[in-house]
Amino acid sequence: MISILDRYISREVLKTLGGVAIVLYLIFLSNRLVHYLADVASGSLPGSYLFIIIGLASVRYLIILTPLALYISILLLFGKMYRDHEMASLAACGVGTVSLLRPIFIVAVPMAILISILTFYLVPLAADVEFSLLKKFEKNLEFTGISAGKFHVSGNRIIYLEGMSDDRTRMQNVFIRTEYKGRDILMVAEKAHMEVDNNTGERLIVLDNGSRYEGTPGQTDFMQVNFSRHTILFADKKEKARQSDIYSMSNLKLISLGTPEAWAELQWRAAIPLSILLLAFLAVPLSRVQPRQGQFGRLFVGVLIYVLYANLLAISKAWIANGTIPLIAGATWVHVAILSLTLLILVRQYGFSWLRHRFSGG
Repeated sequence: MISILDRYISREVLKTLGGVAIVLYLIFLSNRLVHYLADVASGSLPGSYLFIIIGLASVRYLIILTPLALYISILLLFGKMYRDHEMASLAACGVGTVSLLRPIFIVAVPMAILISILTFYLVPLAADVEFSLLKKFEKNLEFTGISAGKFHVSGNRIIYLEGMSDDRTRMQNVFIRTEYKGRDILMVAEKAHMEVDNNTGERLIVLDNGSRYEGTPGQTDFMQVNFSRHTILFADKKEKARQSDIYSMSNLKLISLGTPEAWAELQWRAAIPLSILLLAFLAVPLSRVQPRQGQFGRLFVGVLIYVLYANLLAISKAWIANGTIPLIAGATWVHVAILSLTLLILVRQYGFSWLRHRFSGG
């Protein structure tokens, strides 16, 4: 039976979680939006796909941010309760750390189950749709992000054109300035169109009837070449194709594939819901502060621990994928480390005899 205290703490955690999740989500989404807008400006992502890609990517970000949001919510709520001496009152009534874990796991366990379903099924589906859209765009022969009469800057390349066809597949009177091995290169052409390399999938600009100037005029190494056809790379192909393919695979397909990359992806999917439970468990003893320490006394330390935990998970995923660590070990050592840290904090706060007494059913 759920007690009044359990309902109170669970409700407060959910209220705090809503606010924290919204703030974190907006921060991460705005950061990614800048990168997507840069891709649109460089022509590597069509503007018509922008909001679709953001919507698909937001599903992945929301799931990744959920463990952090719950973790920070518990730290903030319990820090406030310590500041307002609510915890002292609960302790006087015989409510200890183990009793506080019950309402936390009332929230954390259903959330971990829901995130498991989303991580193992919805995220791969969203990644598959995103991957299909980007593959479709790679075969698109339109010039995106480029307008007639305006300078278009992409990396060390500047493109200017006087005219563009209505279907945006051909340019007229084109000027391109770029660099190669520290040498300035200028190219002018009457016309230009887009082609896709069948072998590499790279998008190429094909210049017709023009000239190429390389070097500095007046120097001995200055070179001018007239051409009837000249091909240059329009946009670097994203080197995420193989990874995106792994991200979009179903669980059964990853298991049947059996490669280290596939097992690394499976363990990464399992790590997200598991981290919800481990971080919720850690947040309860970690949130304990002295009366004068303030509500945010342990927040900075808590965030540092989360950053270390998240980076170790990312490192372990890379190690699994490249075969540095055996598949059986996987990311287990990271989860064991965070669990050991939680138990160490409990021992430091209450002593080993208390910990043994509580977890042995006493």
